[in-house]
Amino acid sequence: MTEPTETQKNPVETFVDYVQDALKIIQLKTEQIDKTAKDEGAFVMGLVIIALAGVASAIGTFNFPGLIFNPVLSIVGAFLVTGLLHLLATLLFKGEGDFLEFFRPVSLTYILYWVMVIPFLGWALSPLAGIWGLVVSVLIVERVYGLDRAKAIATVAIVIGAFMMLFIIFGSMMAMLWMMMQAAS
Repeated sequence: MTEPTETQKNPVETFVDYVQDALKIIQLKTEQIDKTAKDEGAFVMGLVIIALAGVASAIGTFNFPGLIFNPVLSIVGAFLVTGLLHLLATLLFKGEGDFLEFFRPVSLTYILYWVMVIPFLGWALSPLAGIWGLVVSVLIVERVYGLDRAKAIATVAIVIGAFMMLFIIFGSMMAMLWMMMQAAS
């Protein structure tokens, strides 16, 4: 019996195939990163994997309104971060690569955040998933844009640094606002 072609597979089989691809990517299998970057079908399945990461975080925190909002926010956040990484890799470090070819393997790495579905433990594991996600992202930047390791690390580090600075600034502003409200009451 011949293997069904990609167009003959049912959606569940296709989804399972992409989950297996995602697991290979987070194992740093460069041939899978390269294959996924060129696979146009990976875009939609990547969005599904990102959305499911959002659902996992809502379930793991018993945040039932988050079942709607978290998938949307996860997808928007993924596009934002991936877009910033793409701009840095291409404009600052002169990498040669396409946004979608970068987005496809990166989106599959969001399978790491499925650990958040585990109540209480998921949020403890998510920082580890995030750190490993950074390692995988460096390799994807390197592969898709043809950058050397140092430039790939710098690309990811600059984006992380920028988000950390924004978090500190926003947190400081919120703390000052809270203190002003406490002083006024």
